[in-house]
Amino acid sequence: MDLYEAIKDRRSVRKFKPEPVSKEVLKKVMEMALWAPSGMNLQNWFFLVMTGERKETLVNIISKSYDYIAPALKEVFADKPGVAEFTRKFFKRLGGAPVIVFAYYMATKERPETSIQSVAAAIQNLLLAAHSEGLGACWMTGPIHVADQINELLEIEDKTLAAVIPLGYPDQFPPAPKRKSKRVVYEGFEDK
Repeated sequence: MDLYEAIKDRRSVRKFKPEPVSKEVLKKVMEMALWAPSGMNLQNWFFLVMTGERKETLVNIISKSYDYIAPALKEVFADKPGVAEFTRKFFKRLGGAPVIVFAYYMATKERPETSIQSVAAAIQNLLLAAHSEGLGACWMTGPIHVADQINELLEIEDKTLAAVIPLGYPDQFPPAPKRKSKRVVYEGFEDK
């Protein structure tokens, strides 16, 4: 798959087929995540890739995070109330994703923004690699609101949750949202 094609075709998937994803495929995807750039090359990210019974307990915890984002969601999509309802249903079961990836970063002597940007680069690699393998995924930051409960269940104390990524074979192919204009300015170039 061509890189430019992968970037333009990848979508946030919120409905998954129930079929499992092999550990071999997941290892390929996660290896590509780890090839991301990072501040000072510290590679201070940590990923927990989960399926099975304990995943269902975590889905129940994650579903509670919808209550934290609902007010902003309803405000941003005031003219499209169906979006908030669709999102509420997605949070309830994470679209039936057979796998959840928990993306963390560890503190360093550098500013927190550096660590956040580093793990974000790894997450983007993960999303593109997953797409290349025929998988769908959704980068979720809403679950950060219930990070304490997630960390308690996972017994994680020394890392900061950056995102939760449901992953699996897609059972939907969302259309491409329009790109917003005037987001890039070029300066100092001569027009031909």
